[in-house]
Amino acid sequence: MAGMRIGNGKTVVRPCILYLNTVAGDRIQATTLAGIRRYAEVRRWGAESIPWQASRPEDIPSLLAAHRPVAGCVIECSDGNSRLTPQLFGKVPTVYLHAAMSFCGGRVARVAADNEAVARAAFRELSAGRPAAYAAVGVLTDYPWSRERLDAFSALCAEAGKPCRVFDIPGEKPLARVSRLPGWIAGLQPHTAIFAANDFAAAEVANAAITIPRSIPRELTLLGVDDNQELCESMRPALSSIRIDHERAGFAAARMIGERITARAERGMTPAADAANDAPLKARNSTNSSLRAWPASSLPAGRASSLEQAECGCAIIGPLLAVRRRSTGGAGRREKFILEAVEIIRREACDGLTASNLLSRFKCSRSLFNLRFREATGHSVLDEIQHVRLEKALALLSGTDTAIGAIADFCGFGSGVELRHLFRARMKMSLREWRKRNASK
Repeated sequence: MAGMRIGNGKTVVRPCILYLNTVAGDRIQATTLAGIRRYAEVRRWGAESIPWQASRPEDIPSLLAAHRPVAGCVIECSDGNSRLTPQLFGKVPTVYLHAAMSFCGGRVARVAADNEAVARAAFRELSAGRPAAYAAVGVLTDYPWSRERLDAFSALCAEAGKPCRVFDIPGEKPLARVSRLPGWIAGLQPHTAIFAANDFAAAEVANAAITIPRSIPRELTLLGVDDNQELCESMRPALSSIRIDHERAGFAAARMIGERITARAERGMTPAADAANDAPLKARNSTNSSLRAWPASSLPAGRASSLEQAECGCAIIGPLLAVRRRSTGGAGRREKFILEAVEIIRREACDGLTASNLLSRFKCSRSLFNLRFREATGHSVLDEIQHVRLEKALALLSGTDTAIGAIADFCGFGSGVELRHLFRARMKMSLREWRKRNASK
């Protein structure tokens, strides 16, 4: 636990967000944790990743006690479900990553991937090669997100007037799937573009294609989802993949915890974690520190929705970009500099980074750089820089007492006027109005 020294020489333990992994860790979870920490730093909180081996239901009471005060918990449930139900955490705010709508009757705060947007990004990437036909492959287990991606991809193929064969039998035995997949691939017509619901399904396709044999990428092209770098680059050919913005997902989950604390504080239900937190929250005038559940009917008229949204809201996260490797076209389609550029923007956008500064770091013409960046992300370099700055501005407005006039400097804007114009264009209100609606009173 991290401590913070205050003026009288005493050290106060900072509240901490716990990130509970339910599977073995990988790059995706490291990126998610980076997003959680980005928000936690604004609130002057800590953030800690808990290994999946220590995230069993029976571990939760001792885990919460050991890390007290806990601001909240972010819980991975990549299968759409989790044994770590909200009841295990008592009064501690919880947010679930990738939970299905049906999880706990939908009465949880969650962050989910925009599976329709993932399918659109995949279709846009695969259609660039002008394939003769399309195919889609689901994952072994019947996960809701897999079906949503396949259904959306099939619908896009139908709109384009192209056939799409789907390989997806929910609940199929693993051995039956392995034995059936090569024959299904052999039946695909030449120049078929295959969309796999995630990188593991894409790896299954690539392995099965070798046994037939069908050449990837000469005869078939193949695209997965998640950009599991270790897996994708270990395959032959290396797998192209749609990278979901997991860093933004972590940030959104942490922000939902902050918004829940704010909403409860407004109702006089200040959590114990916040009482020990020296982050500049204003709502400290209530003597009621309990965290009981407030039924909507007991809240003042017109105010139930904000609290319910904080308690049971949902943030939808779209894809970040298409990471191109050999499986979707080979040489000339692996612009690593675009990935590097996105990472630089994430790190330095709020330090005054400009599009010209960014471009000067790469040996590439301005027109080609802008073209490749837009192809990969769907928007311009300036849009990406402004998005990162705006996210920090929102965090400062909702989680700190930073003067509105000073926020532009903290976020890398050239002037307060620039921030105000962008903020009103995106949020349809002024910074002051947004703070009044969303920050603690």
